[in-house]
Amino acid sequence: MLHIYPAHDLKRVTARLHGEFGTLPHPRVERCVTDAWRCAEHLGFEVTIALVERIARERLQAMIKAEPPSAKVIPPRLGEHDRLG
Repeated sequence: MLHIYPAHDLKRVTARLHGEFGTLPHPRVERCVTDAWRCAEHLGFEVTIALVERIARERLQAMIKAEPPSAKVIPPRLGEHDRLG
């Protein structure tokens, strides 16, 4: 059954999750929430905002944990031996 997206509810979930996962860009969190809604709907579940939030939160946690350490930006160390000139 096709549901209409409750845009205001999805925006609240997106804002709440972006606050929780602030290291991820807002569009990525928004896309995750939308995808969670579509996934639950596709699988035939009764889609609720609580279910969408739980699914999206789990996926966002997986994204954070799956990020390799090499993706983190580490500022360069400027010790005496690293200076030019």
